[in-house]
Amino acid sequence: MKSNYNKRFAILNTGVATIELLIAFAILIINITAIVVLLNANQIASLDGEMNIRALYMAETALGVAKYNAKFDFNLLNSITKNDEPYAVQLEVIQSPNSFFLKQVKSIVTWSTAFNEQNKVELVTEVSNIKALSGGDTCSSVIVGDWTHPLKSEYELGLDILNDTSSTFPITSIQTFNGIMYLSTGNGASSTTNNFFRIDITDPSDPVFIPPGLDNNEAVSSGLNSIAVDGGNYAYVASAHSANFGTCLNPDGLNKSCGQLQVIDLNTFSVVYTYKVPGVTGSAGQAIGVSLIYKDGIVYLGLAKTTGPELNIIDVGGGDNPLASPTNPILIGSYEVNNEVNDLFLRNDYLYITSPNDQELKILDVTDSENPILVGGFDAQGGGANNGNGKTLHLIGNTLYFGRTLLTGDEFYILDATNSESNLPILGSKNIQNGNINASVNKIITRDYLSMLITNKEFQILRIDDPQNIVPYATPINLPPQAGVGMQAYSADCEGNYVFIGSQGPDNVGFLTIVTAI
Repeated sequence: MKSNYNKRFAILNTGVATIELLIAFAILIINITAIVVLLNANQIASLDGEMNIRALYMAETALGVAKYNAKFDFNLLNSITKNDEPYAVQLEVIQSPNSFFLKQVKSIVTWSTAFNEQNKVELVTEVSNIKALSGGDTCSSVIVGDWTHPLKSEYELGLDILNDTSSTFPITSIQTFNGIMYLSTGNGASSTTNNFFRIDITDPSDPVFIPPGLDNNEAVSSGLNSIAVDGGNYAYVASAHSANFGTCLNPDGLNKSCGQLQVIDLNTFSVVYTYKVPGVTGSAGQAIGVSLIYKDGIVYLGLAKTTGPELNIIDVGGGDNPLASPTNPILIGSYEVNNEVNDLFLRNDYLYITSPNDQELKILDVTDSENPILVGGFDAQGGGANNGNGKTLHLIGNTLYFGRTLLTGDEFYILDATNSESNLPILGSKNIQNGNINASVNKIITRDYLSMLITNKEFQILRIDDPQNIVPYATPINLPPQAGVGMQAYSADCEGNYVFIGSQGPDNVGFLTIVTAI
């Protein structure tokens, strides 16, 4: 059920200071006294005028700060209230009902006059997230509804949405953008099973398959691992096919069985290029595409552990090479992580990488994309036999939310990323469990004061505005199929006020869960 954002906006300035009562009260007093009363009244009027001007200044300042924060990170633009006696300042932020890229912002300052009359100044503006138009984040940071009691809808992907039971369709990646969900699946029933789909989520309570589906490689059934879109004509996907990358050849991008990055033309709905990363060897699962992100014509591609660089920066039209395009990807630079790249996040010139290394989080300076430099990171302590295992991250402003897989210890961390060129300080952490069993944090979606975690079996919501006291915000939601050894939920995305989660059981049957609040 869609959340109702209907709000009314107005600019009000009510409550003007008056002195009539004081003058009337003193009317019979001797002249000298009357002069004193009038003088005090003039001073009060002057004071009220100064307070009006001050209130207007405070309202304008609050809007200015809001715009500044939104420019740094649109997810920082949220409602907030503070007292600055005798004023109360409220910033009211509402997600536009017409656009994921627009927020309506109201700055409200209230105060009492010398005669205890209530005055109010309201200023209204709209702030846009232009940077997200090219395939960026469409999750609203504005909390709407009662998330202490979230609502969920469950669908078996093949049976309920695709109307196809010929395969299990295990979901491996979800990317939502502007009313469309792009979804990939893993091993299919045969080499001709589709593994890339578009689903209309204009009404998230009624997801509708947009035919046709796409098989990224008709010769194999490996499927895909990750998706990014450019907001227009192309999708970029990480191929899960395990080739012998030391010997296979793909000089023209037409060999779909020899490459880690594939480019899908969303107009023709076809694979138009398969890119093999140079200088990388491996087979039997090594060097396959695992994770990727897209930003301004550049793809950042993470591979499974291999001989050679696991992180590769590829120009698909946004770099300095005039020959590069979606149909002619060109390698810019690379970095040897020495392990699988599980997740990626780019902020300005810094690329954040999670991996199973003992140093679970690495931060690269990619100002010179040809030569990425390790400048910071995070190494959590503990974890039993699998010390390390960085799984996922989400960066909001200067706060980084980090999840990992452990046998013992804390799986969820809140880190101070103010200085990316450092070992990030811990602001807070928490042991995450499914029941009384330690769980892997496979995905994190943070919205204002809430972090939403995807574990193997559950959707958990934590209140995180006090990092030293991270507490459950709602009862965890069990994800389908809710039972069975080997159950996994590790793909998720958010659009507006809805969270979309992919999970699968031991039989690899894929399920889609949609969570929201009203």
